[in-house]
Amino acid sequence: MMEIDGSHGEGGGQVLRTAVSLSAVLREPVRVTGIRAGRPNPGLAAQHVAGIGAVAELCDAEVDGVSVGSEEVTFRPGALVGGEFDFDIGTAGSTSLVLQACLLPAAFSKSLVTLTLKGGTDTKWSPPVDFMRLVHTPIVRRMGVSIDIDLVHRGFYPEGGGEIVARIDPCPGIRGVDLGHRGGFLRVSGVAYAQNLPEHVISRTKHAALKALVEHKNIKVDSERSSGVSTGAGVVLAAEYENTVLGASVLGKRGLKAETLGETCATDLAETMRSGATVDEHMLDQILPYMALAKEESVILAEELTGHAETNMWVVERFLGRRFAVGKRDPLVEVRTA
Repeated sequence: MMEIDGSHGEGGGQVLRTAVSLSAVLREPVRVTGIRAGRPNPGLAAQHVAGIGAVAELCDAEVDGVSVGSEEVTFRPGALVGGEFDFDIGTAGSTSLVLQACLLPAAFSKSLVTLTLKGGTDTKWSPPVDFMRLVHTPIVRRMGVSIDIDLVHRGFYPEGGGEIVARIDPCPGIRGVDLGHRGGFLRVSGVAYAQNLPEHVISRTKHAALKALVEHKNIKVDSERSSGVSTGAGVVLAAEYENTVLGASVLGKRGLKAETLGETCATDLAETMRSGATVDEHMLDQILPYMALAKEESVILAEELTGHAETNMWVVERFLGRRFAVGKRDPLVEVRTA
């Protein structure tokens, strides 16, 4: 049985998500100990329990220790068959993080997987659903994973109430991807959104983002206003190139002006665009398991090697024994599968 130290490196929930995801794909039992040991509230949170439970259902796994506060989990996977699954986190926990844990096991299932996930769609310390839709999805599609994500309801902290539906087709195998260069610039797309807030919040956010990106051509930012059980706002932007997509997102909060929301997100995206990187800092750690599972070599360029990425590399290499080669392509960091 694979043994994973959950406190290694960054020591967050990502260690657990990657471990159970690869366990399901490789049919390798795993025990994760010291889960989130260095955090103020160590052990599993509700969204981690939901993520493990979701992956367990996908592969009919036997699990021990899956409860809020648990610092040790044992996961014994079964077969990945496919089907329809409905998971409710029960809080405003991130549906995007649960989807990340489920995505590779779903892709390696024998038939179509339909996931209905309920909880938070736009929450702190996790990618918004629109980042998953506009950035994560097109990149993993290039690697052979066919996924479509529909947003049903938005959910913000603390009430949640969000819902997404993801459909993942069976994948014959992960393909390597050469992101050693971006290719030509195509467009900037995105969405400014608000729930239970006035329309002017969205328009101010949108216009501030457009103003900050005025030097770039072919920009289209959609506006989305909704009503629901929770209240919030945010903006997600994506710079699309021939070979890749770069993303940025900012979540609204009380006291943060709409103009600041839009300008900050646009400035973050523009900085990443100027850097020459082919993946942004969030997609960097998200793409690593796909790179390692691919038969062909993959290469990406990042602004820097983050703690999240280093931790995810360590977990992936524990399972696959496939080492990532990290070098410099000044001023960027090059990561390729060795």
